[in-house]
Amino acid sequence: MTLELTEAIPESIIRADRALHELHRRVDIGAYLNPTNTQEARKLFVEGAKAPPFEYSDANWVNTEIELLQTLKVDKGHPFGELLASSIRGTAHMFLALRDRTPGAFGRLAALNDWIPSEEVVQAAEKEIPIKDDAPFVFGAPDMKLELERALTKRNYEHWTVEITSVMAARVSVDSAKHRIKVNAAARFRERDVSKLVAHEIDVHVTRGKNGEGQPLHIFSTGLPGSLETEEGLAIYSEELSRASTPGGGWRRGLVCRSIIWAQEMGFRDLFNRISEVAEPGLAWGISVRLKRGLRDPSLPGVFAKDVVYYRGERRLASWLQGGGRISTLYVGKVGLEHPVNEWLDAGLLSHCEVPELFSRNLGL
Repeated sequence: MTLELTEAIPESIIRADRALHELHRRVDIGAYLNPTNTQEARKLFVEGAKAPPFEYSDANWVNTEIELLQTLKVDKGHPFGELLASSIRGTAHMFLALRDRTPGAFGRLAALNDWIPSEEVVQAAEKEIPIKDDAPFVFGAPDMKLELERALTKRNYEHWTVEITSVMAARVSVDSAKHRIKVNAAARFRERDVSKLVAHEIDVHVTRGKNGEGQPLHIFSTGLPGSLETEEGLAIYSEELSRASTPGGGWRRGLVCRSIIWAQEMGFRDLFNRISEVAEPGLAWGISVRLKRGLRDPSLPGVFAKDVVYYRGERRLASWLQGGGRISTLYVGKVGLEHPVNEWLDAGLLSHCEVPELFSRNLGL
């Protein structure tokens, strides 16, 4: 970051932003959100358990980190002050959910982040057409790790690493604070997934995080409040540009939105059965795990509703682009459609950044 961009930012904001960033560097939220025994729990569920008996790593650090967050004070009179304060609140609510692991704690987290899909979104999801993906699985986690490492090297993204882990629900995920891409040890991949995941994970998640490191505050790298929905919408759009989108992807993302509504009123077994009425058992299991992960007792109604951002994000980004929005403004870092990026650029609070070749080549940027 340059003095020109930081000199007008109050010291309280800079200190709090640095402290929040260091917290994200030392805490791996996914390691405590995701069950550590997914495969064993699935076996017991198939054998008749009411819900998979998920186990989790002990988040005995939570209270200490929440106390730290409570000490962070920011000047809300600055344009970035309220954004940073909101990031701090969101992190605290995530930690409270990991500490308590109750439907109520995850419900408050969903309310804070506006993760419950509206009736309009659910109705749109119900109109999506299912398409079967018949392409065979040809790669495992080690193969994908190698492909992602090659893509990072090609882009000169030094200091980024790729690791294989068994404690995650997604196939691949990115942690910008730690400069790390994680690949699920149990995941299988189709041939098109190489192009798809390089576009999704590296040309969007990694690149926006890397560009954000050049801005005056770390939250532009770890993510402004509300930026996740834009990020995932952009990532899905990048898959389309790479010509590697999964057939029926819109239907599956829409099914997740519908399942979020069901999960609020259903325990794991009922949710799994409801999803199985319209989807094959493997997909029903995967969605159920993603929506019930983090909860101490998944047999109870309750939901970790974050995955609404995929379906809602792609729809909102499409509308924004149709209205004249420019992709380049989304590459100053991890910002959202609702953030006044052009105003910040005009005021000298942010600097311009290059977009990945995938976008410049296809969109003429």
